[in-house]
Amino acid sequence: MTTSLAVLLVEDSESDAQLIIRLLKKAGYDVVSEQVETAEQMRAAWGKGAWDIVISDYSLPQFDGRAALTLLRETGQDIPFIVVSGTIGEETAVAMMKAGAHDYLLKGNLARLTPAVERELAQAETRRERKRAEAELAARNEELKAMTQQLWQTAKLATMGELAASIAHELNNPLATVSLRVEDLLAGIPPDDPRRQALEVIEQEVERMGLLVSNLLQFSRRGAQQISTLDVREEIAKTLELVHYLLRQRRIAVVQDFAPDAPMIQADRQQLRQLFLNLFTNASDAMPEGGTLTIRVSVEGKQVVIEINDTGLGIAPEDLPKVLEPFFTTKPEGKGTGLGLAICRRIAQEHGGTLDIASAGSGQGATVRVVLLAKNNSNGAFLKET
Repeated sequence: MTTSLAVLLVEDSESDAQLIIRLLKKAGYDVVSEQVETAEQMRAAWGKGAWDIVISDYSLPQFDGRAALTLLRETGQDIPFIVVSGTIGEETAVAMMKAGAHDYLLKGNLARLTPAVERELAQAETRRERKRAEAELAARNEELKAMTQQLWQTAKLATMGELAASIAHELNNPLATVSLRVEDLLAGIPPDDPRRQALEVIEQEVERMGLLVSNLLQFSRRGAQQISTLDVREEIAKTLELVHYLLRQRRIAVVQDFAPDAPMIQADRQQLRQLFLNLFTNASDAMPEGGTLTIRVSVEGKQVVIEINDTGLGIAPEDLPKVLEPFFTTKPEGKGTGLGLAICRRIAQEHGGTLDIASAGSGQGATVRVVLLAKNNSNGAFLKET
């Protein structure tokens, strides 16, 4: 079986060039060649295709082997370069090897031509394989580094979640004490007493704090999936209570557009709130300068559709296909794990639904569309399309 070989010959002698080609063909190579004599011709040859090897005379009327080697190095290509000359001396040969030539031969003794070509081609392939392996190893190391950072961040967030749940438990008792004390004070103050209004405000705020703590505890509670009948609109409202301060601090207005006839669904309350919490915080992160978060709940046939739209940074077209993949994130290092949207999609799928994301591009905001199956009123199972 013949091996194809593309040879660039830097040679001013037609007969010498043909001799080299005949020797290579005799060795079993299917030779494709071009003969050049000047720097301009050599530069033009690079645009005509890929070369496997350069065989160059050292001394030409308008050119020389050293200049040819320099032109080859300028291309950045790792191509074997062999000098074949009738006049090259030992000192010049050594200088050429130091400059990057791979071998040198005398025109009067070309017995070494074929072995030299075979050796240099094999070594060039070895170098290319090594570079490919090094590049792959570097990519793997970067991937491992990113995954390690993301997993560390995930563990950190889990620890913070446990800490938040612990603090919420600790807050329950003092809140209950304050609530009872305020009730006692209100019971002893007449309706027309000016101090009563201040106490009623305190009572309302303590009650609101108690609801937040209750929501936080319910959200952080772990365990097996517990399916119950839920109103999506209510779960969205409860989740918004958890991020109300964050959204207000970031100057994000919330628009709620809920269909009045939205049916109930069957879902795990904790997982559903986790889905909404991830999507709301993602949307807020995309609006560092403020904006509008629009949440729509609509009905499409036997499905409940939740659309969460932000007016934020948007998603670049090249990133859009990857945003739902685990560990992919465009956030700065340490600011995101790349798991949020992947977890959200998994939660939707585990509930028989879907999650998709759309964006018109950078600076155009984004919309996450979650589709869940409505509850079957007769037996509580998911309704399925027929």
